[in-house]
Amino acid sequence: MQVSPVGLLPEPSCHDHLLPNVKLLNIVVGVDGSQTSWRAVSMAAGIARREGGVIHACFVLHVPATAEMGVFAVPVPTLPGDDDADVLRSEVMRELAQAGVEGGFACRRGDIARELEALAEACQADMVVVGRSRHPNLHLGAAPRRLLAMGKRPVLVVP
Repeated sequence: MQVSPVGLLPEPSCHDHLLPNVKLLNIVVGVDGSQTSWRAVSMAAGIARREGGVIHACFVLHVPATAEMGVFAVPVPTLPGDDDADVLRSEVMRELAQAGVEGGFACRRGDIARELEALAEACQADMVVVGRSRHPNLHLGAAPRRLLAMGKRPVLVVP
């Protein structure tokens, strides 16, 4: 501890200059069961543990735009059901418990980026964390790219 004219000050962290006075208390993390989404959950849990924050994990059941409009121009594959969401929910909650982090799980239907942003807005999230694309030649998938384009809050894309 350093002594200052005002009293004792905590030792400065080597990262204090990066985000001065910023607390990440509410973190939304997108999870779909992919390897990159599990890394995103782990990264978000680590940040939440360090900051004393809460995780709002979300699985978005992607509904193609043509299906939302009721128009089927091409065959639409069978979408995963509630069983998949229940498995993800239990796995996410187990991960958060192991990390010692409070959190919840939501399952939504629709456009992934739009639904993650809607959840972030509803819980006043300080950050959104998502995994990168599963495709080896893409650094960003459509959802991370669209979240970044919205520009409403910081987005961490985990490799």
